[in-house]
Amino acid sequence: MTSFVSRRAVTGGLLLTPALLAASSPAFADAVLDARHTLDEAAITVERVRDEMKGSAMDDLMARSKGILIIPSYYKAGFLIGGAYGDGVLVSRLPGGTGFGDPAFYRMTSGSIGLQIGMQSAEIVFMILTEKGLSSVLDDEFKLGANVGMSIGTLGVGAEADTTTHVGKDIIAYSKAAGLFAGGALEGAVIKPRKDWNAAVYGVDNDNPSAIVQRDQLRTASALKDTLAKVEPAQAPASETPPPASN
Repeated sequence: MTSFVSRRAVTGGLLLTPALLAASSPAFADAVLDARHTLDEAAITVERVRDEMKGSAMDDLMARSKGILIIPSYYKAGFLIGGAYGDGVLVSRLPGGTGFGDPAFYRMTSGSIGLQIGMQSAEIVFMILTEKGLSSVLDDEFKLGANVGMSIGTLGVGAEADTTTHVGKDIIAYSKAAGLFAGGALEGAVIKPRKDWNAAVYGVDNDNPSAIVQRDQLRTASALKDTLAKVEPAQAPASETPPPASN
């Protein structure tokens, strides 16, 4: 019990459910810590990418999004045979259209063969603009560019993001990359839930991403939610109060 209390203090408010208490293994404790670190990095990534995209349509797209997937660090390296991976979080709007629910944890991976050399680290923010796009990502496995009827746009930081060029897109990805990599892109990357992190944070019986993103209970997600709340959909103007009837 002493060990569990110590881990609870370290995690700083992540939900430690009875399932996690029963599982009191170092692997679960490490997963909780890694998940919290990714949450913190996700909030920083959104701020950083938005700051660099000032003057673009990113804020407008974010305000209209059904969900947002944030990959703070997508590492890519290769020499003829390449590979990439990165952990992140998915949030979706709560019923009513404003505010975001709890984050579900995901991992994005890819591999490729061909002419490529170099190393690269990228921060990626996916704006999911349609219910179809959100449902596809919430599925157990989603492959960029492979889903029938799914339209995805990719923009690097500094690229012009005119909304008229993205009419009909289901998902738009903003990517801020550091390093050099010749060849390859996001096409073909696979996005899957991190079941181990979801179970560690929410409990093995509460780790379904579709259910997680509809809840609003995780205290340590407040920084990320506050960051996303800075860009909310414009509210419809309130109807004017009719003048009092004349006698």
